[in-house]
Amino acid sequence: MKNMRILFLLFSLFPCFLFGQSNEYIVFLKGKEKLTQNKFAERFSPRAQLQKSNYGYDFYDLPVSNTYLSELLKEGEIINVSRWLNAVHLSSVLNQTELVDRFSFIDRIILINQKERGELAILETKSTFSTSDSSSYGNAFEQLEITKTISCLHDNGLDGTGVLIAVLDAGSPELDSMKAFETLRNEGRIIDTWDFEDNACFVYHKNSHGTLVSSVIAAQLDSNYLGAAPKADYAFYLTEIGRFERNVEEFNLILGLERADSIGADICSISLGYRNFDTLQVSYSYNDMNGSTTIAVQGVNIAKRKGIIISVAAGNSGSGAGTLSSPCDADSVLCVGAIKYDSTRAGFSSEGPTSDGRIKPDVVTIGQGCWFVGLDDTARFGNGTSFATPLITGMVACLKQAHPNRSSFEIMDAVRNNSDRASNPDIIYGWGIPNSCKVDSALAVLDSIALGINELEKSLKFSIYPNPTNEFITVNTTEIIESISIIQLDGKLVTSLLPSQMNTSYKINLTELPKGIYIIRIQSQDGRVSSKKLIKQ
Repeated sequence: MKNMRILFLLFSLFPCFLFGQSNEYIVFLKGKEKLTQNKFAERFSPRAQLQKSNYGYDFYDLPVSNTYLSELLKEGEIINVSRWLNAVHLSSVLNQTELVDRFSFIDRIILINQKERGELAILETKSTFSTSDSSSYGNAFEQLEITKTISCLHDNGLDGTGVLIAVLDAGSPELDSMKAFETLRNEGRIIDTWDFEDNACFVYHKNSHGTLVSSVIAAQLDSNYLGAAPKADYAFYLTEIGRFERNVEEFNLILGLERADSIGADICSISLGYRNFDTLQVSYSYNDMNGSTTIAVQGVNIAKRKGIIISVAAGNSGSGAGTLSSPCDADSVLCVGAIKYDSTRAGFSSEGPTSDGRIKPDVVTIGQGCWFVGLDDTARFGNGTSFATPLITGMVACLKQAHPNRSSFEIMDAVRNNSDRASNPDIIYGWGIPNSCKVDSALAVLDSIALGINELEKSLKFSIYPNPTNEFITVNTTEIIESISIIQLDGKLVTSLLPSQMNTSYKINLTELPKGIYIIRIQSQDGRVSSKKLIKQ
């Protein structure tokens, strides 16, 4: 009877226990505080600041409001903060409705409670050892040379020197001790590391996926193996959590891209993809594979604006229209599919198109029977678009070394347009297998032409709608705005807005403005000015 009373007591307390449990959310916020350029420029490395001199600072570089963070801390724990998304990963006992009611600065919330499912094997690997050959590449020779990476890049002294590559993955066990990465470590070319799950700099643990992927780019193993960009600098970021499939991994991916931007990374390699998630998460349908919807896509689109080149695995979901995962659906990435050594499609490689009809993947290379270095420092082979992706990353790093002044837009376009199916791209192979010789030549032509690309990149960009208008206009821009002015054609100032809080859109009431033609003039914090014609009906 005593045991029965204890059992009854436990059941009676159970609802109270549930009520006190914390939920996890991604909380998106409204607006940011305005800071001086010097204050937020300090958050970037000297290398990153040099890149910003070409592309400029914008809304996404501003930090999340300290005022907002202080308020949210009163009702929970802030696990991570994303300046690009203007969002936080929050743990709180409050439910979504309570949070929105309590904080007027919250824009929207995604619930991301976890459901553990055990460690996942992300790649299919084989334990067959390399037979090696007489060159320094071993069995890696053929998978590199299918894109002419050796004969057109490495043989010309292009090995990634001076280029900074960030690898975003699920872990890097033994990378701090393996012989294959000894030269990388000894030469001090590991520039940065971070685990976004644990919020710690140690990344040499957890899922081996990141180590194997990194070996395809960075490994040097005597005469048995040489990676695609063996002399590049590297950052290793742990953004994926192998035990789950949660939206927070997309959030972490963007945190990794932000950190890569803050240290001045040139290229990010992402052998990850998102579409279907665990219970209590937001999964994506094919309609969402449109290059703008998913959390991951929002991050890579911003990264390209920052001048970062991103290579992404298409996915291993096999044949069928639209089997690719996100962020491969973004225009802003090189989506990489997998082929065999006979240049035919690997059966597991995901296919396009995107739901809005764009061709994906962008390019393909070896992903079936691709050689890498295992944790025991032996060359092995495996299957996956995860392996094809770092091969393209390394090739692009060598091209970036040769053409440091070419933008991410130019390099990615040159890769697509100089692949073997460029004249007739499709949803299986994309633009095909890149030819490094042709890409290098195309970029050399751009090097020889003074196009003023940097000035174009730094021009102040904004849009207004509706125009013509009867009452209101909305100004859209990612620039850090100092003022928005409405000016008559004779030069007389009609009204001026001096934003104290930064947003990506500003709504202006023009109901009192007489009908006519005006000029809307935008000035950025760094002094750039741009104007457009405005019609009030």
